[in-house]
Amino acid sequence: MTPDRPETSRPRFPLPALAALAAALTALAFPALAAAAPTDWTKLRTLNIAHQGGEDEAPSNTMYAYDRALRLGSDMLETDINTSADGQLIVIHDGTVDRTTNGTGSVGDMTLDQLRQLDAGYWTVPGKGTDHSDRPASDYPFRGVATGDVKPPPGSKPSDFRMTTLPQVMEKYPHVPINIEIKGQADETDADYLHNAEVLAAFLNDLGRTKGIVVASFNDAALAHFHELAPQIDMAPATGGVAGYVLADTPPPEGSKVFQVPMTFSGIPVVTPEFVDKAHGDGYAVHPWTIDDEPTMKYLFGLGVDGIMSAQPMRLEKTMCNEDVSRPPVPGGSPGKHCTKKSSVACDVRGANGGFDFDGNGATVAVKRRDDFNSRCAGTVVLETKAGRRLAKGRFNFGWQPPSAGGPDRREVGLGQTTKLGRAIANGRPIRAVVQPYDAFVRRTVYSDYR
Repeated sequence: MTPDRPETSRPRFPLPALAALAAALTALAFPALAAAAPTDWTKLRTLNIAHQGGEDEAPSNTMYAYDRALRLGSDMLETDINTSADGQLIVIHDGTVDRTTNGTGSVGDMTLDQLRQLDAGYWTVPGKGTDHSDRPASDYPFRGVATGDVKPPPGSKPSDFRMTTLPQVMEKYPHVPINIEIKGQADETDADYLHNAEVLAAFLNDLGRTKGIVVASFNDAALAHFHELAPQIDMAPATGGVAGYVLADTPPPEGSKVFQVPMTFSGIPVVTPEFVDKAHGDGYAVHPWTIDDEPTMKYLFGLGVDGIMSAQPMRLEKTMCNEDVSRPPVPGGSPGKHCTKKSSVACDVRGANGGFDFDGNGATVAVKRRDDFNSRCAGTVVLETKAGRRLAKGRFNFGWQPPSAGGPDRREVGLGQTTKLGRAIANGRPIRAVVQPYDAFVRRTVYSDYR
């Protein structure tokens, strides 16, 4: 169960309060958990789950976003599906195309060919997500890639920035775990959800893959209907199922294997140590959403959750690396690898030859960007003693694009004179310069003992 994310805010939960749901659930009798499916989600701890492929960092639900997230080290993709006018399973979060593309109108009123004419990266601001505010055109680097007006990032092609279908995603990543959320059309009626559940069930039944798939929705009826049609596929319970489990200790609907939940429902804490322990004791995995800040990520690692959904998979991967979080093997067929403290996929910044100078006004350190990955590449350069005592600090920012895509490859970082730095120089102490990107993985010594 994943959130409706507004254009520029944290997730919201646009459903009735839990207390009202719990009262309604007293009339329901949920069946017991079905027999074990091929995937034991409690044995995959801990998963980096790229929500919409990481919609804060790349165009939502596009092949470019999925490939980028996996290259970063993500273990699982989160997707959303709706149906087109010609019955195709379209990967899109909303019932309309207005928010994420340069078009307007309902997904259900357009054919696949019409949808593929749209630019799915039109409103994406890297690091911010979808943004319709009055920004300069330069803030939208993906705008026009889908139409061929702008050169695609290294390793990608224009079609990666157009709307895609679920069969395309499943064909490209047959062994990557995937979460599929059943959405509704623009009017979000029960009939919409039920129709989409039927189309999805028919596709997955024909596909024949059961391992590594979770189907979710906010609509309880849609999930129940989906389970009737495709009982072999694991599910995450919808609002009613979660509310019953949290408030009334009622088992979730048959077929449920994973709780995908926000930190709170209507102000009521959900992801607590007690909840995680209870879910694990009952055999369910826990995947909180949508977590984009490092303190909450670290808190959840401590609780032992099985996966975290994030709109910022790069930040999540860095935090998992720095915290030495236990990980499953990289999925088969994934183009990426998990980070280590000695390697970085993104924002690989090192020293530039002959790039350390000192004078009475401070120091200048030259750094060079060496990666080929579209991502924010900014951070700090710190002068410190061998014992790690900080002497001076400066900042660098290469922007989003790597040198191969037209971005700068070298920056001069100025570090102003400080009393500590002057004293260290006067006393002849060895000094090293250390670079630390904000959202990458490697703290790297770029110069040491410069004299």
